[in-house]
Amino acid sequence: MADDPTEKRARPVRRRFTQILDALEKTGARYALCGATAMGAHGVRRFTEDLDFFVDDRDLERLLEMLAKAFREVAREPKEGPPSQVRIRARRAKSAASVDIDLMVPVDAAEAWALASSVRAKAFDRKVDVISAEALVVLKLRAYLSNPDAPKAQVHRADAARILHETRVDIASLRRFVASDPALAAQLEYAVTAQEMPPRRHK
Repeated sequence: MADDPTEKRARPVRRRFTQILDALEKTGARYALCGATAMGAHGVRRFTEDLDFFVDDRDLERLLEMLAKAFREVAREPKEGPPSQVRIRARRAKSAASVDIDLMVPVDAAEAWALASSVRAKAFDRKVDVISAEALVVLKLRAYLSNPDAPKAQVHRADAARILHETRVDIASLRRFVASDPALAAQLEYAVTAQEMPPRRHK
């Protein structure tokens, strides 16, 4: 089920990506690809089994209406009132192992910044709005800090280090952004100094 944005052969993730991107473009929704697929769009190879997008809260319901024939909701948070996250799955999917898509509304300053600072990049041979490499680092480190003992916590921290060492990242602006959060600032320095690749590509 895993897929890689650098591969050309259509697989489930690629097909779902195409469906979602077509709907986003038709509705004119403000969005930004995030998660592991965004890493691939920035040139950091990363396999994934699902897709994650930030979507402006003013556009989410209209997008869901367009997708309703092909997809069904499998989760919504919160259950009442305007959603902050909706998980959808193809109606033809036969099991929970199918590709899920998380459509997320930014709920805090970091996520709003991630959406606002999105850049154009290529994923699965399509031009797409993607959160910046800097925003990816911040969100990955925040995911680690939210539960350092979780099974995937170290994956998030390792992802942050890979982004820092395998693509161009403005370290100075990142340090300014996280300066008011000592725990996040400490994790950024840990990732910057991780010995995965020489830091010669940093700005």
